[in-house]
Amino acid sequence: MLHKKWTPTPLILPEERRDIPIVTRDTIPRLRRLRGVLRLTGLILKFIFLKIIRKFDAGRMGRIIGDYCQKMGVLWIKLGQLLSMRSDIFPPELCTALSRLQERAEGFSPRVAREIIERELGVPLETYFSEFEEKPCAAASIAQVHRARLKKEKTWVAIKVRRPEIDRIFTRDMSVIRGLFRALQRFAIMPYMRWGDMLWELEQVFTEELDYRYEIYNQMRLRKSLARHNIYVPRVFQRYCTRQILVMEFVEAVSMTDYLNLLKSDPARVDQWLAENKIDSKTVGKRLLHSYLRQVLEDNLFHADLHPGNIFLLRENRIALLDFGSIGSSEGDMLRKYKLFLEALSSGQYSKAIDVFLLIMPDLPPTNLTILKEELQRRLHTWGSRCKVPEIPYKEKSTSTIFDEVTRVLAKYGVTINWAFFKVLRGWMTMDTSLRELIPTTNLMYLMQAYTRRGRIREFKKVLFHLPADFLRLQNLVDVPREYAELAIYRGAMVRRLAQVFEGATTRFSRLAALFFGLGSAFFFFISALFGFVFLFQHTSVINLTRDNPLREILSKIPLLDTQIWFLLLAFMLYGCISLALLARRFRKQE
Repeated sequence: MLHKKWTPTPLILPEERRDIPIVTRDTIPRLRRLRGVLRLTGLILKFIFLKIIRKFDAGRMGRIIGDYCQKMGVLWIKLGQLLSMRSDIFPPELCTALSRLQERAEGFSPRVAREIIERELGVPLETYFSEFEEKPCAAASIAQVHRARLKKEKTWVAIKVRRPEIDRIFTRDMSVIRGLFRALQRFAIMPYMRWGDMLWELEQVFTEELDYRYEIYNQMRLRKSLARHNIYVPRVFQRYCTRQILVMEFVEAVSMTDYLNLLKSDPARVDQWLAENKIDSKTVGKRLLHSYLRQVLEDNLFHADLHPGNIFLLRENRIALLDFGSIGSSEGDMLRKYKLFLEALSSGQYSKAIDVFLLIMPDLPPTNLTILKEELQRRLHTWGSRCKVPEIPYKEKSTSTIFDEVTRVLAKYGVTINWAFFKVLRGWMTMDTSLRELIPTTNLMYLMQAYTRRGRIREFKKVLFHLPADFLRLQNLVDVPREYAELAIYRGAMVRRLAQVFEGATTRFSRLAALFFGLGSAFFFFISALFGFVFLFQHTSVINLTRDNPLREILSKIPLLDTQIWFLLLAFMLYGCISLALLARRFRKQE
């Protein structure tokens, strides 16, 4: 449990906080699927109409899609948020509009919440809870939270209760989205979007966010790993948790959302609160950034939705994290490449960073990558220069900004990006909202270098800790050769990837060359046959045309040449025909 010495004083008093509106819509709307299809059809027709009247622009398109997603509910909001990350494909105005999509904070009937809790636990609520606050203290599109006190443990807890009928709403909305994606795939509309991968991401959201057993497991794992980062994760009381309710420790802390809102309206009050609780905003920002890097690169278990509502401030620069419905991890090979990329990027080795980053991409186009690498290198150099100037706004030097520029350049040259990378990027983007105010003048490259140095020290300590046991393990005789074999496979894969790009470009050139030389050979053969026909007409009686034949009139206009000249022309044409045919054959063999 969180020690009381870390509990901060309130930043916003209870009487200043607005009550969560209760919407008594506890049943699924009738004909929701039909309404969704009709609204989607209307959305497409609206786009067509705006295109006809020439008032179609990215900003308006983003607002229209955002309004549609907001009306349709949480699954469509998640879809809009996923699309907003594809800045490599969509215009900035569209991505900005979709990135502002937020789940509505509307509660449902406390009576219904009580019924769900009692049904899931199988006993009256008073059996386990001595107190239960009817008024929800937080709400979102999927659930709402009630504060209660456990009888046995004698502690205050937060009960997260899933909305009634939300699973049926998700199922019906998912069927509409699945049909839309299948249509996009069938008609090959924007195939580089990898609609199948995006659909898989949405289905993961559908599975994990509706079943709290996933979130319970994630929260317990992160509670253990983040304790090493000095970041607090509330304790889960698994005994009282089910698929539809989650009971966890209630943490008295100040949300980053309240901090950022009050910072705009009353900065003096915020400064006083920071001094009271011994909090330095820059230290908090650095700790948050370093923890995220450590989650991604060392623990391989990271919080993928670090928006301000999930970050809470404690005394003495400590942080607590909530809402573990969206957790990410990377495949081992990608993790190693991503770590190498960030280390090269933070140390200014831009050429090396680009080479490693291209290895993360699933497909590379059969084209010359030199121009692509040069443009990426210029962008990274410019970003590195911006990071060194404190006066430049944080937004222009944030990591999400440079990733946005890099992905746009990759899209320009036809390089596709996998969705696994965007899950890591989502954590950066949502965290940047807080970092923009916590560390506005910082040098991000310096912070990343500091993390790299500390990460290497931690890695060295880990090796020293396991060294005595490793010396005694006979399995090392097997492990070391295996690791070298894996390294050889990794390097072989890198060479093979580059060879595939070269091979693709070479094959394409060979095909074009074979076609060109084949057509040239056919042309020379046709001219040779034509010259032979004219020669036979002028110097022999083999071709005998009547006087009224129009072909005779055409041939008669051709100058009369000597036999030797005709032989030279025919020999030259035949030589050209044979030479071009041999070249075409050679390039076909190369292909």
